[in-house]
Amino acid sequence: MPRPQSKEDFRINSTALVRLCAKELDWKKNWSGSMFSQQNGITHARYRGTNAFWLSLIAMQKGYKDPRWVTSIQVNDVHRKYHPGQFWHIKAGEKATYVEYWFPFDPKEKKGYTWPDYREALQEGKSPDDFIMTARYTPVFNAEQVEGIPPMEKEERNPDIGIDRLVETLSANMGVNIEFGGDTACYIGSQDLIKLPDPSAFTDEYAFNATALHELSHATGHESRLGRPMSNFFGTPAYAYEELVAEIASCFMGAELQVEPTKEHLENHKAYVQSWVKAIREKP
Repeated sequence: MPRPQSKEDFRINSTALVRLCAKELDWKKNWSGSMFSQQNGITHARYRGTNAFWLSLIAMQKGYKDPRWVTSIQVNDVHRKYHPGQFWHIKAGEKATYVEYWFPFDPKEKKGYTWPDYREALQEGKSPDDFIMTARYTPVFNAEQVEGIPPMEKEERNPDIGIDRLVETLSANMGVNIEFGGDTACYIGSQDLIKLPDPSAFTDEYAFNATALHELSHATGHESRLGRPMSNFFGTPAYAYEELVAEIASCFMGAELQVEPTKEHLENHKAYVQSWVKAIREKP
């Protein structure tokens, strides 16, 4: 993939790959709990947002099982600070994948800011209007494209953190109450409230988890958070778009959970993805 020249270029490339994946790849085989856990192989920081989804699609297309990605600087490690005592090199013929990094830029000073420096500048009197948001594109390589990199250590999960605790933590941190009972799963924007059936009413833990995360994703659109239009009528394109936002977001968060989806759950996810592919033809 050549270096993207703009954010539009980056998204058009993503659009093309989504269409290819939907037609040619077995989503059921690859859509597991680690699908969206793409991470930097040195810092172990998880990629987020578009980068997480983009790298997941690349991994699916190429058949990569390792979720680690590294930059050429990290691979070459001239100063021996990233992997001292080890010799890594990119395999012959391998091509980079590009990820995007957004940062504040002051057009008057013609200077880019790190996010900590940006927050400090705001505290010292600068206005958000003094900045524009811009992106740069960095080439990365999957660990399977790199010789000499050690196998990935298996992540130890905390058995004390269950689905109920995760949902409760997200609910508390977002300030969204969840009421259990009845037979309806929904987010009520006017009350900033989620209603879910009792967990025991669900067929399994994954079904409860996915539904709770889906409704919490809707809640991100509240005017006190991201401010998406939330008064859309069922059957309208805007309503369908909001449903896709919630489902894709729930998949991102679900990647951190230990429970795995069943075939039926995967078919539901697949249907959402195919709907999204149809929608982005008109608006990449």
